[in-house]
Amino acid sequence: MKTAYAKLIVFIFMIFILSFISYTARNVLISKYDGTVFSFVTIDYVKNTGAAFSLFQTHTVLLIILSVIVLAILLYLIFANIKKLKYSDLILYAFMLAGVFCNLFERIFDGFVTDYIKLNFVTFPIFNLSDVFINIGAFLVICNILFNNEYKKDR
Repeated sequence: MKTAYAKLIVFIFMIFILSFISYTARNVLISKYDGTVFSFVTIDYVKNTGAAFSLFQTHTVLLIILSVIVLAILLYLIFANIKKLKYSDLILYAFMLAGVFCNLFERIFDGFVTDYIKLNFVTFPIFNLSDVFINIGAFLVICNILFNNEYKKDR
C-alpha cells in the first residue's frame, strides 16, 4: 500500500512540475522573446483556438469536452492500475496528463491555446511545450506497450 502512495506522490509531483514548466515557458518566452530568431527555432506568439494543426478552430467547447474525457480516461487507467505501474510508466503518463491539462487550462480560461515554438529547419505548424509533453508521453507509452515483454505476457 505504501508503494501505491509513493507512486501517486511521484505522479502528482511530475504533473505539477511539468505543468509549471509549460506555464512558465509560455509566459517567459512570449514576454521576453516573441519574434526572436534563434538558429533553429523562432519564438512566435500564436493564439490557436483549434487543436493539432489548427483543426476544429470554431469548436472550443467540443475540444474542452474531449480534453476532459481524455483526462478522465487516463486518470481512471492510472488509478485502477497504480499498484502494477512502474515509476517509469507513471512518468510517461504524467507527461501526457500535464500536456493535456495545461492546454485544457488555457482553453478554458483564455479561450485558446498559446503556441509559440516554430521550427526553422522544417515546414511544421507552430506548437507549444504542452504539445511536446503530450507527444513524448504518447509515443513512449506506445513504444512501451509494443516492446515491453510484460504486456505481451498478458495476451
